[in-house]
Amino acid sequence: MSADPLKPFADPSSNDLPPAEHPPRQPRVVSATKSAIIAVVGAGAVGALLMALSTQRYQAYGWSLFIVSPIICGLVASILYNMDRSREQARIFPPALAVVTTLALICTMGLLIMGGIEGFICVVMAFPVGLVMALIGAGMGEAILVLVGTDSRRQVPVLAAVVLVYPALQSYECRTAAPPLPHEVVTRRVVKASPARVWAALLQPVHYPARVGILFRAGVAYPTKTALRTTPTGQRELTVAYSGNAVTNLPITQWVPERELQFAVPNTPAPMKELSPYPQIHAPHLHGYFRVETGTFRLQPLPGGCTLLEARTVYQHSIGPRRYWQLWSDYLLNDMHDRVLVTIQQQAEHE
Repeated sequence: MSADPLKPFADPSSNDLPPAEHPPRQPRVVSATKSAIIAVVGAGAVGALLMALSTQRYQAYGWSLFIVSPIICGLVASILYNMDRSREQARIFPPALAVVTTLALICTMGLLIMGGIEGFICVVMAFPVGLVMALIGAGMGEAILVLVGTDSRRQVPVLAAVVLVYPALQSYECRTAAPPLPHEVVTRRVVKASPARVWAALLQPVHYPARVGILFRAGVAYPTKTALRTTPTGQRELTVAYSGNAVTNLPITQWVPERELQFAVPNTPAPMKELSPYPQIHAPHLHGYFRVETGTFRLQPLPGGCTLLEARTVYQHSIGPRRYWQLWSDYLLNDMHDRVLVTIQQQAEHE
């Protein structure tokens, strides 16, 4: 017999025994990448669905759309990204989560553009405030993770409750929204010419420079030329041609020679032509959500034969948060005012 009689009594820890089998572990990088992809795609899709609900179903552009939906997007990204982490690993707002949240919001915006729901310009304008809100939502998601743990049986009801409350909140906002208030933008320029010469330049046909800023080149409407005309009934009108070949006739409501010219804007043209992969998109905010009420030129004589030339625009919009969107509107209107005033100044000073 060649068998070892002591073999049955061998030490269990002996190297002769086959090693115990353990399930293979995924490398940490692979696991983190998988969680990040799930979080970006899942939260991006949820954010896009909520935003599409606001713009297409409710046709509302307010706090729910620009504040609440990015918060929910960030919160969902946080919970999905951390779903496989243990409670001990939960750490409030790690840097990796900030990257995942930012990518989730970019995914949301990309889905809106590819779905023909929004255009590139409005997405760029909305992105800064949306990113801040999404990061706040990600922090809230981390806090929820610490409270309820990593058990998906607890996390899924929280996610469902957060997402399902959004339509009710959007509906409430639509029912209780306050009417938009007028807002005025004023731009001034000193012209080295008398009020009479400035007034004469103002009444002449004016062609404005073709060179404009990047947002105007991207599609924001701007005037290309103006001309004063008198209708057969004797009504004075200001004919304005805009980029994109839109032309509108604006009735003169105030006429004080060498002092003031005011016109009404009964029908505000579309404020922009959206950049999109599609030939045309029909975002509701392009029609009626931004309305100009009046435009005014005022001339004030200054010492030394100069004139203070002033352009005023009164507008209102139904887009919130209004203080944020007024920053964009005021910037664009000031830029348009300045182009008009500089052109009139050059004509008056070189007449």
